[in-house]
Amino acid sequence: MIFFDIDGTLLDHDYAEREAILAFFRTNSSFSFTPQQSIETWKQLSEKYFNKFLANEMSFQEQKRARMIDLFKKVEMNLTAQETDDQFEVYLSLYQKNWKVYPDVVEVLNKLKQRHFPLGVISNGDYQQQVKKLQKIGVETYFDCVITSSEVDAAKPEKSIFLEACSQMNIPPKSSYYIGDRLETDALGSNLAGMTGIWLNRKNSQQSHPEIITISSLKELVNILP
Repeated sequence: MIFFDIDGTLLDHDYAEREAILAFFRTNSSFSFTPQQSIETWKQLSEKYFNKFLANEMSFQEQKRARMIDLFKKVEMNLTAQETDDQFEVYLSLYQKNWKVYPDVVEVLNKLKQRHFPLGVISNGDYQQQVKKLQKIGVETYFDCVITSSEVDAAKPEKSIFLEACSQMNIPPKSSYYIGDRLETDALGSNLAGMTGIWLNRKNSQQSHPEIITISSLKELVNILP
C-alpha cells in the first residue's frame, strides 16, 4: 500500500499560504509589512501554534485564534474573541481559494491506480480540513483511507500514527510506502515505523540521508515501486 502526505506533497501549501497572507494584508490597512515581512511573520506564527496543536497543547480552533491574536498584537491591536474568529475566517477563505494540486499528482495517481496499488493519506492536521483539501484539488476518490493526527491523537513523526494507518488497512508496515515532502517528519518517521519512507524533495534541498530514498518529482515514484 502507498500512503501520501498532503501539504507540500499533493497540495501546494506554500503557494496557497503565501497568496492568502499577501491578499489578507493588502485588504487590511492595519499592517504596513513588506510582502516578504508578511510571509515570514505569518509563517513563523503558523509553525509556532500549529506545532502546539500537534503536541496537544492547543485545540485546532485555539491555535487558529492564537495565530491571529499574536499577529494583531504586532501592530498593538487587541482583538475580541469574535473579531479574532472573523479575521481568521477572512484569511481561511483566501487560503482555501488558493488551494491547488501539484502538476505531477493526478498523472501519477492514475498510473498507480492502473497498477492496482491501494492508496491512502496520513497527514498532520484537522481531519475535516484535510479531507476538504483533497476534495477541492480533485483527488479524494483515489484514496481508500485518510488518517489524520486529530483522529488518532498522534502526529508525525511519531511511530503510532503510521502504525495506526497500517492497522486500519490491515497491512504490515513493511509492505507499505510513505511519501512526503519533509525528510524527518515524513520519510524518517515512517521509516522508523517499519515502512519504506520516501522523501519528496520538491525544493531541491541539500539535505540527505543514506537510508532514505529521495525523489524530486512524484513521476519518479512509478519507476521505484515494484
